[in-house]
Amino acid sequence: MELGVDVKNAGSRDGDEVVQLYLEFPKLSGAPLRALRGFQRVHLRAGESRHVRFNLNARDLSMVNESGERLVAPGTYQLNVGGGQPGTNAESVGTSFTIRGEQKLPD
Repeated sequence: MELGVDVKNAGSRDGDEVVQLYLEFPKLSGAPLRALRGFQRVHLRAGESRHVRFNLNARDLSMVNESGERLVAPGTYQLNVGGGQPGTNAESVGTSFTIRGEQKLPD
């Protein structure tokens, strides 16, 4: 799965931003609340915009269940991309998607 986001330096000075991708898992017993699944440091001149891309594979979407099995569980997932963890004051954008069926992965 590939996703992208446009990042803009709205300030008057050049600067760096660490663009972070967080995955929130379906509300299942034993599932983590969220996990950092990617980040990129970008340098932006004042007023500059840049498109940042992330690629997620099955392992990135997976979790370890209470039985110790690594799997991609069915349910609704939330993706958040921004300058910090969701629930903080960092600006972010989000979307959700649903997976049907379960995929077990090797350890």
